[in-house]
Amino acid sequence: MRGLTATLLISALALSACGKDPYEYAGSNHRAKVKSARSDRAVMVIPTKRVSDGLEGAKAAAEFEATRHCIHYFGTSDIIWTVGPETPDDQLPIDGEVVTFSGECAA
Repeated sequence: MRGLTATLLISALALSACGKDPYEYAGSNHRAKVKSARSDRAVMVIPTKRVSDGLEGAKAAAEFEATRHCIHYFGTSDIIWTVGPETPDDQLPIDGEVVTFSGECAA
């Protein structure tokens, strides 16, 4: 019984750590975190750090985290982007090392 409890605890800790590591793309690491109001989880903003490591990696990190968020809360990976991975680079809102994406889960 003790072994099972320890295994479950280790598994829970491992799962809770998911998403805390940066997203690796083409050898670069990008940190993206979905922000949404508790009252409306569908609408989200995804600030993504380390733009200087490449916009393609930042776009991939934002898309990955947004997809995971939508699947978790709505069971779908469909996203209606306001500012997303397909937005032309010169139209992306970049502030220093952070590019901010936004969209809504198609619930």
